Amino acid sequence: MDQLRAAINTLRSQFDLKMPRYRRRNTDIAAYRDFIAQRDPLINIPEMAKSNELADRHRQHGNRAYAAKRFDEALLQYNQSICFAERGSEQSAVYNEQGEYEFALYNIELARKHNYPEAMMPKLLAREVNCKKMIAEGHSKGTVPIPVVQMNVEVNPTIPFLAKGITMKQYGEMGRGLVAERDFTTGDVILDEKVDLCFVSCFRNYLNCGHCGSEFCRSLIPCLGCVMFMYCSEKCREQDLRITHRFECSVASKLFSVTDLTAMMMARLFFYGLTAFDDNVNKMMKYCLANAGTGSNPFELEFANLNRVDIFKVLHQTKARYDPTIEHDLKVDAAAYHLIFMKSPAVQAIFCTAAQRNFMLRCLLIHGRVASTLALNQKYEPNGFTANFSPLATVCNHSCDPNATTIIDSGSIKLIVLRPIVKGDQILTTYGPAWWRAQYCHDVNFDCNCPFCDEGSEGEKWQAEQDQAPMMPPNPPKDLFSTDGDTSNLVYKLGRFQRIVKFLAREHLGQLFGDMANVYHDALIEVVRQENRKRDRAKVWIGGAVNAATEVKSPKTI
Repeated sequence: MDQLRAAINTLRSQFDLKMPRYRRRNTDIAAYRDFIAQRDPLINIPEMAKSNELADRHRQHGNRAYAAKRFDEALLQYNQSICFAERGSEQSAVYNEQGEYEFALYNIELARKHNYPEAMMPKLLAREVNCKKMIAEGHSKGTVPIPVVQMNVEVNPTIPFLAKGITMKQYGEMGRGLVAERDFTTGDVILDEKVDLCFVSCFRNYLNCGHCGSEFCRSLIPCLGCVMFMYCSEKCREQDLRITHRFECSVASKLFSVTDLTAMMMARLFFYGLTAFDDNVNKMMKYCLANAGTGSNPFELEFANLNRVDIFKVLHQTKARYDPTIEHDLKVDAAAYHLIFMKSPAVQAIFCTAAQRNFMLRCLLIHGRVASTLALNQKYEPNGFTANFSPLATVCNHSCDPNATTIIDSGSIKLIVLRPIVKGDQILTTYGPAWWRAQYCHDVNFDCNCPFCDEGSEGEKWQAEQDQAPMMPPNPPKDLFSTDGDTSNLVYKLGRFQRIVKFLAREHLGQLFGDMANVYHDALIEVVRQENRKRDRAKVWIGGAVNAATEVKSPKTI
């Protein structure tokens, strides 16, 4: 991957050294395209193809990591092995060691269907017997989700994934944002929206689904054409191929040579729109050129009968933030992507004229600005990101002093109230960690003007209030910090810290609140992930039972 990412860095360096005038904001993107076209070898790298040799190499690395009980690393290497070649794998062994017996059984079934080596089949069958025995003895981590972090307030009658009493308002330089028309309190889940479009960074593309962004805890299915994308299900693979990946597949390695989240999201949004317009590029041109940046209100969508054209129009019409500090990089990315996509047969077949190709170039830049404004990023440790688009969640503005927090997992975006919100308040989340994780709070690609970041009177006032906040609020309930109860139970822990955060937010916002908000936020993430894993275990367990029953009853099954 380091070799791939070096291409775009070299291009940018050459721009900086030889053509500094191209940093001027009035330089047309066509000049960027011409500059990069003259250096085509930098982006025209050979595609990484399916390779049994590379598949074996990744599998051997996975075996060594597995033997050393580095199971996360082993799973990554086994996934890469599958992606490079259809070959039997040891994912089931990793899941078995981690006590994920349902996932192990599912991957055993996948191995059977994908030419698992006959010589290793006895070991696979023995593992299957052991997994079934462990489940029968009650050692499963759970297949019955009891949703805790779900919509718990009255919902909007026309937008069932949004709380009633939330609408959109314009906030000066911040642009549009969400505003409360009623009071909300700590723990209220006010939005639970499906991700409509996402991209997985090159650090995560062998661990997360390339279509919905889910982590691979259910199945490990490679793209049949390239070695850069994997999917959590056949459905996701088919949908991604139909909507965007058919344009990416033949040039996937080249794209990853110049990619970052904004760059890939600009391309994915463009092809999402092209698919929505049924590949009618002239019809798309007519709409896009007249409506770019005109402003949109996703609350006007008919969510009961939503289609991709509506979603694309809402995103395309966004009044994107113009940031001169990243404009140069956006133009480099858009020009490089345009030239790479012109090497894709699927793109060449549709964009036949110079006018159509020029439209694509300019639209990529427009969508790059949209992506840098709207995309919600989910950071994974130790590295890697997913970037996500959805009509409503992306309206929520950023603050380093948020009153709500965003949890993105398994293809959904949840917005949960952190501190009480009263009627008329803007609802604010954080695009990077909040002030209570100060070491990361400035990790955003724009200038933040929230009270925490303000260097003027508002910032001084905010800091003074923090400094004056007592270490312990007056008259707390006697049992507020009690450790009675099952502290090993995550749901109990979540409820306990929710109560503490709710009290502290009402009394003061000192460091104690920050410390508790930090723990509460982490507990929210873990509860959501655990519930989603239970759903996944249930799906694979029920699916496996159905498949087994079908095989027994079918006279054609040997």
